[in-house]
Amino acid sequence: MNCSRELITGFVDEELDPDMKAEVEEHLAGCRNCSEEFSQILEQQAAIRSPTLYYNAPDQLRLSVRNALKRVASEKPKAEVRNVPWRMFAIAASVLLACSLGWNISQLRTRTPENEIIAENLLSSHVRSLMGTHLLDVVSTDQHTVKPWFNGKIDFSPVVKDLAPQGFPLIGGRIEYLSGRTAAALVYQRRKHIINLFTWPSMASEAKESRLSRNGYNEIHWTDTSMTYWAVSDLGLAELQQFKQLCMN
Repeated sequence: MNCSRELITGFVDEELDPDMKAEVEEHLAGCRNCSEEFSQILEQQAAIRSPTLYYNAPDQLRLSVRNALKRVASEKPKAEVRNVPWRMFAIAASVLLACSLGWNISQLRTRTPENEIIAENLLSSHVRSLMGTHLLDVVSTDQHTVKPWFNGKIDFSPVVKDLAPQGFPLIGGRIEYLSGRTAAALVYQRRKHIINLFTWPSMASEAKESRLSRNGYNEIHWTDTSMTYWAVSDLGLAELQQFKQLCMN
């Protein structure tokens, strides 16, 4: 197939039939420009869906807007009001817009990033790592080689486990910069499936556990006393959950 933003958008929105979806996946794997376009679309969708962009006006604000409109209506001569009713709607829209903007800005200042936004960014990073050449900065199946490699490159020490006996061999790692933070990406494999395990120091505001699925990929998030983890893969959810349990043991 030729490069097509329309097809990439259809792929992201899951609007393509199975044959076309497979064709787009194959094209994305071999086309750097389209893979970057795909990542940008995912990031744009994550930003648009951010809960921090929306806020329902409280009842008190709605009442204030209605009272302001009533005052404006009472000050207008009846003939003028009949002749130009559209002005009422324009005034209502302007007042509500101004009030909503002011309220939303005040609320945005106190809100923290939502897990869904982080999840979208991590999924984008996972897909880029599979399509490009930046899957591994350190290539090794030895946890005692991978873990020391991060020393001096990031300001924390990731936990690196050898899960080869359980069927999830370590193949290496890399450094990522995600959602305003530096993260360690530990890369494991399950048959032909790649698992990116993203980890960084946990924060009190982060949720304890969550699961998300999108475009054939699964994500599981959990935290312990000091670190937060996100496992991302096209592996089935049951096996990814098994991987999570092994990481927690």
